[in-house]
Amino acid sequence: MYRDGMYSIRARIGVIAPLDDQVEYAFNQYAPQGVSFDSTRLSFPGPTPEGLVYLSDQLEEAARMYKKKRHDVVLFGCTSGSCIKGYGFDKECVQRIERACGWPGLTTSTAVLEAFQALGLRRTVVMTPYPEDTNQAEKKFLEDNGLEVTCITGVGFNRVGEFSHPSKYFLYRKAKELKTEGAEVFFLSCMGLATMELVEILEEDLGMPVITSHQASLWACLRHSRVNDKLPGLGRLFTI
Repeated sequence: MYRDGMYSIRARIGVIAPLDDQVEYAFNQYAPQGVSFDSTRLSFPGPTPEGLVYLSDQLEEAARMYKKKRHDVVLFGCTSGSCIKGYGFDKECVQRIERACGWPGLTTSTAVLEAFQALGLRRTVVMTPYPEDTNQAEKKFLEDNGLEVTCITGVGFNRVGEFSHPSKYFLYRKAKELKTEGAEVFFLSCMGLATMELVEILEEDLGMPVITSHQASLWACLRHSRVNDKLPGLGRLFTI
């Protein structure tokens, strides 16, 4: 175990995310030793387009929290929130982070695009917990960035303003029900879902690489911080 003062020796990563504990659990549970995370929370009314715009409007204020201490990268940890305004919005969010805090920025949707590029694959089936209008916005974002979405399905969303948190069992069963014909990759979108434990079993059972928002975000944060560990149990992405 790293002694006091050594826990962030390899990388210090800032995380800006909606009010939830899934990001901290996933990152602290699976990151290699010597990598630390600082977190800032955003108010989040729900994953409707209006709620996601409200979320992203808080980005600069949150990023300023990281200005005084060195960070290797500062992540906007929300998939739909960093792509809701369409092509190029993830890059705009990165620029807003960097202007506000002075450190390299990253978003989950940027990380997902980088994950597809690293795998060398572009045809994907997508599962989310979003309402249909948010799904269509994410589909367009992915396709405008050169991917082909064979199918996008929202599960676990009850009604406007109520964002449910499906269990791992529920997510696994729903993933197995999806039509994956023609797809090369399964993408499970949303930083509000606990997905890390599902990556390896879904890759085995679906017979294709799996990208999830947590997995891609952690992978990209580490790679942007020049931490190149190949972590077991997190799918093909972490073998690259």
